[in-house]
Amino acid sequence: MGFYLYKARLKSLIRNKENMFWCYMFPILLATCFSFAFSYIGKAESYSTIKIAYDNEGAVTDPLQEAMETASFSEKVPMFSITYCNKEEAETLLIDKKIDGYIVGSMEPVLHVKENGLNETIIKAFLDNYRQITVTVQKVLELNPKAIQEGLLDDVMEHKSYVFEEKDQKNPDPILIYFYSLIAFTCIFAANWGLDEVIGIQADQSTCGARINVSPVRKMKLFLINITAAFTVHCGSLVVLFSYLNFILHVEFANSTLGVFITCFFGSVAGLSLGATVGVWLKQKREVKDSILTAIVLGGSCLSGLMISNVKYIISTYVPILGYINPVNLITDALYSLYYYDTYRRFALNISLLILISIIFIVLSYLGIRRKNYASI
Repeated sequence: MGFYLYKARLKSLIRNKENMFWCYMFPILLATCFSFAFSYIGKAESYSTIKIAYDNEGAVTDPLQEAMETASFSEKVPMFSITYCNKEEAETLLIDKKIDGYIVGSMEPVLHVKENGLNETIIKAFLDNYRQITVTVQKVLELNPKAIQEGLLDDVMEHKSYVFEEKDQKNPDPILIYFYSLIAFTCIFAANWGLDEVIGIQADQSTCGARINVSPVRKMKLFLINITAAFTVHCGSLVVLFSYLNFILHVEFANSTLGVFITCFFGSVAGLSLGATVGVWLKQKREVKDSILTAIVLGGSCLSGLMISNVKYIISTYVPILGYINPVNLITDALYSLYYYDTYRRFALNISLLILISIIFIVLSYLGIRRKNYASI
């Protein structure tokens, strides 16, 4: 009997086109939009070779020219592509926008640009650094003429880094917050399924609930069967979303796939129990409950970084308690801690808080359903 009711409820849920769209299609569409919007952000931050012109004014030896020819962003990307010409030709190239700027070399090299921009700023920063090094070398030579033979140029040109990475750790990626928050939103969206199941067994909320309350099947038993069916359908949406993010969009997840599934499992439970709690304890009409639940889900998603990732860090910095009681944030943080940290301490904290919140919602739902009695139906 129980399996028959479970199977029948599954069919009924699958036929609910509205909930199926919001649980299955909407997260995929939103993930696709995120992918289009953020896929080139990392590439946009990489530097390309800057086109400049240089007039050395006939100098036989030119340290600035040598410095420009050897400067590079990386081993494969030189910093400058240099055109050697006189000042008049360089000015023509600048006006035609074939170069970003030109330098007239002398004892005091001068930079000429047409407009402000990233490339122009890089050229100026390079020239300022060259001037500082030149002044430093001149002052040292005035005090110690033999400094060149003692390795002065090697010391000046050597750049040392005093910051070292102590362990092999992944780089922070704020873009992942959007995708993880989307998974968290999908988990908590199960609240709509939980709300439907609670309203479906309340005689004062639906005609179906009235029939259930006069049927021989116990109300609590039927509710558990229905909520299990809703949980099954909702978990299917999470599997579809995770597969799409992982295999199609190639979003980075932790090596612990089990940890991701555990997070989604308890996130779905939290969502269902949240919806059931709202449906049991609020006395308003169905439309009002839907509005309140939508506000809770979207508000929690916003605070977890779904709309603006920086919001998550602002909350954790200034109002950390709000992050600990927001189930959407707990799911997002659990997924990100799996990706970033090499221990499971923070992940365990997030999952523990998520389980605690779920237990509170489940107890409140149980108490609310149990105390529902009707004088007449």
